[in-house]
Amino acid sequence: MREFRVIAGALTLGGLIWLLAGCSNPSQETAASPPPDSGTALQPLESPLPAPQAEPAPDPNSQNPTPTAQTPQDFPLPIYTGFNIANTLRTQTGDFKGLQVEIVGDAPLQAVSDFYEAEFKKRGLQVRKLAQNTDQGEEALVLGQSETITAGVSATRANNQTRVVLSWSEKK
Repeated sequence: MREFRVIAGALTLGGLIWLLAGCSNPSQETAASPPPDSGTALQPLESPLPAPQAEPAPDPNSQNPTPTAQTPQDFPLPIYTGFNIANTLRTQTGDFKGLQVEIVGDAPLQAVSDFYEAEFKKRGLQVRKLAQNTDQGEEALVLGQSETITAGVSATRANNQTRVVLSWSEKK
């Protein structure tokens, strides 16, 4: 369990998104999520993929983004009540197709984390969970996995706002 905490604590939001979505092109990452150091287990093994197709995103400096779209029809997780969709992103690596949905709202981090943990368990996924307080606020990480599915929830709460990135990658 300690090993999981060390690994999970080292992941940034961008690193989690990269890991869960199966993205293998480190050049697509932002300055907030630098590529992994050479020689780590996170080093991509496949050749770079074309850039994922993203739906238009609102101004990232906005405190209250407006929804850009409805929940994608093929997204298997419900959106937490009262949250708005801020962004969606589709990815594909090999046989795995992924979809990420960023949602924003105002709810306790523990409630959001518990909600998605229950959703993962309903779908038969093995679940791991981590929560911590930081200088900027609170963070929570919920990971779910089976032989054909890798799912994750990365949530942060600061300034009375909860931001959540839901990731779902499934072998097709």
